[in-house]
Amino acid sequence: MLAFLDFPSLVPGLVFLGPRQDRQRSLGIMVGLSWPQLAACALSLWAATGALASPSLARDPSSLYHTFDNHHGGSHAEFKCDLSAPLDPAADGLPTAGDILSGDAALKLQVYRHAEVVKVPSVSYDDNGEPGEDSRWEVFHKLHDVLEKLYPKFHARAKKETVNTFGLVFTLKGTDSSLKPLMLTAHQDVVPVADASTWKYPPFSAHFDGRWLWGRGAADDKNSLTALFSALETLLDQPGWKPRRDIVLALGFDEECSGKRGAAYISKFLLERYGRDSMAFLLDEGGLGLRAIGDVLYALPSVMEKGHVDIFFDLTIAGGHSSMPFPHTGIGVMSRIVSILESHPYTPHIVPQGPVHNHMVCQARYSPAFDEDVTRLVRKAAAAAAARDDGGAAAALAELARVLVNKDRATQYSITTSQSVDTFHGGVKINAMPERVIVGVNHRIAPHDSVDVVKENILRRIRPVVRDFGITLRAFEGEHGTEDLLARIATDDDSSEADGYGYAGAEISQRPPVDAMYEVDYNATLVLSTSQNTHVAPVSPSTLDDDVWNVFAGTIRHSFAFDNGTVVPVGEIMTGNTDTRHYLDLTRHVYRWVPTRDGARAGAHTVDEGIDMLSHMETVQFYYDLVRNFDAATDVARVAAGSVKEDGRHHEQDVGGMGEL
Repeated sequence: MLAFLDFPSLVPGLVFLGPRQDRQRSLGIMVGLSWPQLAACALSLWAATGALASPSLARDPSSLYHTFDNHHGGSHAEFKCDLSAPLDPAADGLPTAGDILSGDAALKLQVYRHAEVVKVPSVSYDDNGEPGEDSRWEVFHKLHDVLEKLYPKFHARAKKETVNTFGLVFTLKGTDSSLKPLMLTAHQDVVPVADASTWKYPPFSAHFDGRWLWGRGAADDKNSLTALFSALETLLDQPGWKPRRDIVLALGFDEECSGKRGAAYISKFLLERYGRDSMAFLLDEGGLGLRAIGDVLYALPSVMEKGHVDIFFDLTIAGGHSSMPFPHTGIGVMSRIVSILESHPYTPHIVPQGPVHNHMVCQARYSPAFDEDVTRLVRKAAAAAAARDDGGAAAALAELARVLVNKDRATQYSITTSQSVDTFHGGVKINAMPERVIVGVNHRIAPHDSVDVVKENILRRIRPVVRDFGITLRAFEGEHGTEDLLARIATDDDSSEADGYGYAGAEISQRPPVDAMYEVDYNATLVLSTSQNTHVAPVSPSTLDDDVWNVFAGTIRHSFAFDNGTVVPVGEIMTGNTDTRHYLDLTRHVYRWVPTRDGARAGAHTVDEGIDMLSHMETVQFYYDLVRNFDAATDVARVAAGSVKEDGRHHEQDVGGMGEL
C-alpha cells in the first residue's frame, strides 16, 4: 500500500506514505422510464456508488451519451421542456389564495407571526453537544411555545411528536389511508451572528420597515417555516375542511450543522412508521426561486443536490524559536498546499439530460433571444444527439459549459465542484514556530464528480509539496476505497508535476537555491481525513410523464400565473445541502424550493438578513394551493394494496437515543 516509493519517509502500516408512479427504484427494472429519466437515474446511481471516480470517465463527457445509449436500447429522446397544465384547486370550494391571503389585514397578521418566530434566537452551533447535555439547545423550547401560541388550530388538530428532544413531527390525519402522505419540511435553527453591531437592526429584533422584515433567519429558513404553518392554519380555519391524505410536517433543528441530530433522527422515525417510498411528495427549502426573463417566469426547484465532503489537513511539524526560523514554518508549508489547491479549480461539466442542461433547453425554447450563445449551443447539442453523434453533442455541451461558467458564481458552481478553504488554525505564540497547523476545505461535489474524485485530486495536487518537504503522508485511513485510490495514483508518472515551490519541468533548475545550512529535517506528518461525506443526491422526476411532478409544476403555473406571460417550471441543481439528504429513502419525489423572487431576500448567513414580506405572502399562498391540489389528486401516489400501516404504535412520546444513524 505504498503510494509513492520515491518519498523520503516510509513508515510501515500507513495507508498512504510520503515523500411513472410507484415504479421500483432498482435500475434493472426501470424499463418503463423514458431515456432522459434513465439517464438521470443512472447518473445518480453512479455518483452515489463512486463509479465516476475514474478520472478517464470523469474527463470524457461523451462517454455518458455512449453508455446510456448502449445500455438502454439506443433511444436519444431529448427533453423538450413541454409544460404541465396549470392546476387550479378551485373545485374544492375554498376561498382562493388571493382572496384570503392578500390585503393589509393578512399582511399585518403575517408580519406579526413571522416577527415572533424570528425573535427567538434558535441558533445551532457547529460545536453543540447532545440535546439534554448542552444548554444552548434550550431556546428551542421557547420556539415551540411561540409556534403553539401563533397556530392554535393546527396544534389542536395535528398530532405533535418530538424526536430527539427538539425535532418536531406533526401529522394531520387524512380521511383516505390509501393515499400516500404529503411531506412538508423546514428547519427551526439559524446560523450564529458573528457581530451584532454590524447589523443595521439588531439581528433578533425582527424589525419591519413597512416592506421588509429584518433578522437572523428571516429568510433562512424561518421564511418557509412560518409560511408552512400559516398555510395549514388557514386551511384548518375553513369550516369543515379535512385533508384526504395525511400531511406530515417535519422540522429539524440542526440543519445548519448537517442535520445529524434532527433530520437524521426524524428520517429514521418516519421510516419505522411508514416504510421506504412511503411519501407521495417531499418539499423542503432550497432551489433557485423565481427568475423573470421578459414575459417568461422561470420557477427553478432543485431536483437534485450536490454531494458534500469536508477534508481536513492536519500537519505536525518541527517547531523552534522564531529568532532562528526554518525556511518555511508549518504555516508556510500549509500555505503552499492551499495555494496549489486554489490555483487548480475543478473542471466544469454539463451532464446531458441533467438539471442544468434541461434548464438551458427551456431557456433556449422560451427565451431564445436572451442569450444567443446558449440557444445556439443547446440546439447544436440537440441536433448532434438526434443524429447519434455522441462526440458532437458532448463537444457542444463542453462549449456551453465554458459559456456558463463565466456568467456568475451561482451558475459556475451549478456545473463545477467547489472547494473553499474555510478554516486555518496554527500557531500559539508570536515568537514560536507552530508545531501543528490544521486546515479545513469544504467541497460541494458536482454530479459528474464524486467524493473519490475529490480525494484523488487532492492527493495528486499536494504530492510535490509532500515530496519536497519530506512529509510523511497518512491519507484517509480506514475510509472506504482508499486502497484502490492509492493504487491508481502509485502508477502515475509524476515527472512533469510542479514541485513544492511551484516550479515544473525545466523550470526546476531556475528555482532559487537554498543554502545547505538551511536544508532541515522538518520531521513533518500530514494526516488527511474527511467529514460529512454525502454523495450526489438522486435526480427527482421533472417531466410530463410523472404525475407527481405534474401536480407540483401545475400548482406553480397556477399560483404564479400573470397576464400575457408564461410560467416555466424546470428542475435545477442545489449547490448547497439541505435536510433532504436524510430523507431520500422516504420518496423519490424530493424537491427543494421556496418560491422567492429575485431580489426578495437578503443576507442569508451574513449581516442584515431579511425577507420582502410581499414575497413571503406569495409563499404562503403557494403552500395553500399546493396542499389543496395534492389533496384533490386522488389518483396520484396511492399506497400499494395491502401495505397500509396502522398509525400510532409507539410514538406517542419523545423518541430519543435511537442509536447509530
